[in-house]
Amino acid sequence: MDKTDYEYLVIGGGPAGLQMAYFLEKANKDYIVLERDGGVGSFFVRYPRHRKLISINKKFNYFPEKEYNLRHDWNSLLSDEEDLLFTNYTSELFPNADLLVKYMRDYAKKFNLNIRLNTTVTNIHRDPILKGKYRSLYTITEQNGMKYTCKVLLMATGAAMPDKPKIEGAELCDTYQKHSLDKKLYENKKVLILGGGNSAFEVADHISDSAALIHMCTRTPVIFSWDSHFVGDLRAVNNNILDMYHLKSLHALRQCDTKQFVKEEDGRFTQTFEMELPHWNPPGTATFTSKGYDSVILATGWKFINIDMFDESCKPETHTDGKFIVLDEHWETTVPDMFFIGTAMQSRDHKAASGFIHGFRYNIRTLFHMMDMRYDGGDLAKKIFPSIDATELANFMTHHVSISSALYQLGQGFLCDVLVLKPEEAAKSDCSEQMAGVAEYYYELPQAWVLKNDYFMNQAHMIIITIEDSHHMFPSTSATEFFKPGDMNPRDCKCTAFPQGVFYSYRCGKLEEVVHIGGSLVVRADKKIFVGDTNPDRFTNKLKNLFNRQIGIGSGDHYERLFPPEEWEKVYRPWTEEEVEMRKMKEIAMKSRKFECKLGILD
Repeated sequence: MDKTDYEYLVIGGGPAGLQMAYFLEKANKDYIVLERDGGVGSFFVRYPRHRKLISINKKFNYFPEKEYNLRHDWNSLLSDEEDLLFTNYTSELFPNADLLVKYMRDYAKKFNLNIRLNTTVTNIHRDPILKGKYRSLYTITEQNGMKYTCKVLLMATGAAMPDKPKIEGAELCDTYQKHSLDKKLYENKKVLILGGGNSAFEVADHISDSAALIHMCTRTPVIFSWDSHFVGDLRAVNNNILDMYHLKSLHALRQCDTKQFVKEEDGRFTQTFEMELPHWNPPGTATFTSKGYDSVILATGWKFINIDMFDESCKPETHTDGKFIVLDEHWETTVPDMFFIGTAMQSRDHKAASGFIHGFRYNIRTLFHMMDMRYDGGDLAKKIFPSIDATELANFMTHHVSISSALYQLGQGFLCDVLVLKPEEAAKSDCSEQMAGVAEYYYELPQAWVLKNDYFMNQAHMIIITIEDSHHMFPSTSATEFFKPGDMNPRDCKCTAFPQGVFYSYRCGKLEEVVHIGGSLVVRADKKIFVGDTNPDRFTNKLKNLFNRQIGIGSGDHYERLFPPEEWEKVYRPWTEEEVEMRKMKEIAMKSRKFECKLGILD
């Protein structure tokens, strides 16, 4: 308790702080975690307000590998303990948040993490260091005036404070953080909810059976997670209010820009808002007022930094109106040796899962390895192959992308694996699948960092491995249309709505080729993925052919089609020219239909 000087100091005892503390503890680093509340995981003691988590807790997934099952366990923290998983606490798909609090407190106790509770940080100061491996000495002051010092500061403060809208009269309204959960208070009332994200819809869903009229107002269109494939967009578990809207059950959603709230003498609210109307004649913007709201609830999200914690010596830069911190390719702020971890990591990632436990747990593991390399001479996580064997490498890579949870959750070019091939200049026999040399396989690196790293970009042969889907290439296709397999082109399977391994081959820093090995519902390339899948070797065959094209190893004629040649004609009948033309005419007719009613200028 008397020690106050540390190498690493973590502010925040939520899931991110605990995850980083686990790696620091395991590596016997000099660290401490400061938590302002009386127990870890305190955010989840209160939030979500209605207690149902929307992070999936899918315990039964058919396949046995722990790594694979973490793809569908969105609440567990990483550890070497096989049984310390959130799925062992409940089998409920969307559990109560109280269980997550219990899990995190068990986790902290199990690993004896060095955490000091009831410690509220009031000020952070930095003095520069001019020599040595560190560039900073941070002084952290807590509420009782006690001071801590550290060389590396890790901010794990999560959703630091509500993001208040800049609307006249907003201070008169209730908020997501403070609104009453007593449904009786909303019975037969007219309620306005400002916001279009999961928090706003969570509130609406909770009171939808008691309120007479609910009007939801959002400045931007609602984005559904099933369309964007981004877990932070509106989830189906929260969107009952839209079901009621379109089934004519009084509740409604309005896309508009709220300008003012006024509380009238009778205690009710009047809203003034602007609405763009491109489909009116002529197109324009209208100003409306809506009266008689018994309650207005602001559910407009969070800021992921409390800038007031930092004095002028170390205020980090922010963006998006102070909502997010500016972070570089390995989550360091504009202030040296200060990193943000946890949900704030989404500052660099609005496509994958960095803002959620099932994403940032892997970012934190990667950041730990990168800090260990930078400050203590450690190495990145990697596997060394003492020779270059096309079959061995292809089998390993195929299996790894089939079970990897990190690449699965943080694909779309955010986290990647890297294969570096270092062949010797020795003679080799023609068509041999082995070559003298070394192969280095690096795990879970930020792709943006790799593409700026001289070591990787100067290699003669490098392959970046990610897991991606290409739903964004179908802009006019509804999510409900993806009920068929994607493109099964043997050489280029990039048009699929299912995630798949994607391999980017570089030569001396120049991108030479991209190989999509093909997607599947279970996202495995090492197993037969459906009845009739008679050529599961096609995935490894694509990689063997890639090795042949890029470094001249092997024959390069491995078969890549879905079915072997002897089965192809039995299971697949190509359309005749007449059938193709009929389908084209049908699609042209659908696209050329003109409708009397529209919502846009060009509709």
